[in-house]
Amino acid sequence: MSDEISGGVDLSSLGSFDFTPAWAKNGEKKVTVGNERQQESESEARRSMRRGDGAPRAMRPQSGGRNGEGFRRGGDFKGAPRPQRQRREDRPAPLDAEIKVLPESKALGTIIRRLQNDVHAYKLKDLAYFFLDNPGSVSLKITPRDPQAQSFYQCKACGFASMREEEVVSHAIAAHLGDYFDSREIETEPPKGSFPCVARCGLSGVLLGPPNIHEFAATVREIISTKYPRMSEAEYRSHIEMVRDPEVVEEWRKQAVKKTVFFAKGRADEEGAPSVDRERAEGEFRRSFLPSLVVRVKNLMITAEAALKSPDAPIVRAAGAALESERRAPYGMCLALRGAFRHRGLKFFRVNDARGQEFVTNTVYKEFDAEHAIAELASVAKFLAANPCLDKSEFPEQPDFEKHLNWLVSTGHAVAFTNGVFSIVEKFPKYGPQWKKRAKKQAAENAEAEKPAEEAQPAADEPKAEVQVDAEAQVVEEPVAQMAEAPKAEETAIQETTSNEEQKDEASTQLA
Repeated sequence: MSDEISGGVDLSSLGSFDFTPAWAKNGEKKVTVGNERQQESESEARRSMRRGDGAPRAMRPQSGGRNGEGFRRGGDFKGAPRPQRQRREDRPAPLDAEIKVLPESKALGTIIRRLQNDVHAYKLKDLAYFFLDNPGSVSLKITPRDPQAQSFYQCKACGFASMREEEVVSHAIAAHLGDYFDSREIETEPPKGSFPCVARCGLSGVLLGPPNIHEFAATVREIISTKYPRMSEAEYRSHIEMVRDPEVVEEWRKQAVKKTVFFAKGRADEEGAPSVDRERAEGEFRRSFLPSLVVRVKNLMITAEAALKSPDAPIVRAAGAALESERRAPYGMCLALRGAFRHRGLKFFRVNDARGQEFVTNTVYKEFDAEHAIAELASVAKFLAANPCLDKSEFPEQPDFEKHLNWLVSTGHAVAFTNGVFSIVEKFPKYGPQWKKRAKKQAAENAEAEKPAEEAQPAADEPKAEVQVDAEAQVVEEPVAQMAEAPKAEETAIQETTSNEEQKDEASTQLA
């Protein structure tokens, strides 16, 4: 008895626990002095059962359960069985393989062409996330740790993969039969004879026809291959129901006048071209095309999108875990992109310092010699040096300022970032909000230092706006060297005001 309970007996067949005596259920009022002790004993037993004192250990109420409800095993007081958990031995084993996350080749080629025709500098980590956020642009290289124990089957047409060959074969027939055959629906004569019943698909409601006709088995296989390719024939047949309604039989008879036939690819419009039914078309597909379409591979190269749609749970879980790990820290993707970009001649640089974020561009940068340049270009270059990370909304109202800035960018003397800000070219170009704050503070200090000199000058009839322009020109022409000589304490205080997002970006880049 105890062995059955510990094994999880289904108590649903017992109904509710009712310990009422039979005579009471029948409405009898039989009470005698001789059975009073027995009645008291039965009452005490019922109270003990409710408390769980006298029940077998496996049937006692769970400790901590609300109102003492529920059993440790078997079911609750109403007799409902406890849901059975999947046994550990029935769960598929995790995929024992090494997975590398790489950019998909076509998507990589598109990005490289974009970079080669652009003057902007792109953050390498942003490009990595562009791939990782699009599973179709990510390739996974899955290498089993034990090649003898694990291999994969893959469809060469679309990359669909599984650890079971029959899964890939079913997929290839359902997805790619139309790549080799053209189909057409034709009308035929209605079936003759008496049919007492027809089979109907319990999943889709499609009428399959009487089970005693020759085409019934072929129809079942066609439904499986087109609508339920992952279902076995035995499993699908368990969902077929027989209908004996004459109206339903007549409905099938009307539908049976239409038939789908198949032609060799490109010959459907030829007069007199031979046609075959689906069963024969699948047979020809298996003989002529399937051997070259489904291959067995030891190292699986598959897009993350296809891996996440695999019928094998271990592949799906392993692919999801690899993508999630890369999203947390895209080290592998950045490493792969860095090698591919260098191979195609793209350049890399870091911002702010040797440990700053990494950027990639097609532009060859070189520092601008303002001493030997025309005054207009020199003015723009000095303004960029004094005001790093400015955007178009902060351009001064100078003639052709944007035109001269574009020339500096196109010739590699200024850096144009993809977020719309610009900086002068130096060993580590300035990037991030901390440099803009520093420049504004330095400009304010310079303006404050110039105030006594302005107040000492005699009053003039010149417009106030012109005085402001002269002050701005003095700020613009302030040497960059003075900014570099700012006290370290001040620099530390400014850096502490940097946004949390910038600090996280720098930390991720250091890991990469």
